[in-house]
Amino acid sequence: MKEPSKVSGSIEVVGDCAYYRPAGQLTLDEAIELIDQTIAYVRDQRIPKLLFNANELVGFHPPSLPTRYFAARRFAATGQSQVQLAMVIRAEMIDREKFGVIVARNSGLNADVFSEEKEAKDWLQGGPEK
Repeated sequence: MKEPSKVSGSIEVVGDCAYYRPAGQLTLDEAIELIDQTIAYVRDQRIPKLLFNANELVGFHPPSLPTRYFAARRFAATGQSQVQLAMVIRAEMIDREKFGVIVARNSGLNADVFSEEKEAKDWLQGGPEK
């Protein structure tokens, strides 16, 4: 997977899970593209789980509801029901109603969003949710 030149980090695979913790400054559209490319890469490598930690991505504001909708639909289409996605993002980016998560799940992507990586790992491994 080719990463944008503004981003540092690499994908680490442990067991059945890929971990990606990119860092850098991106626009919201670039961040959405990066997430989508990562989902495609993980799907193509037949890795069933992805923990995408976006806490170190900066340069954009929380997405609007329409942006959340279209991004979630895009991620679901790319995942082709083959990838379980745990997204870790800064708390201020998380919609209280988890609108994007609902759209993703209704579109066939088993996904959730967390502010802490430990919670995301627990969810991916079927452990307790906090």
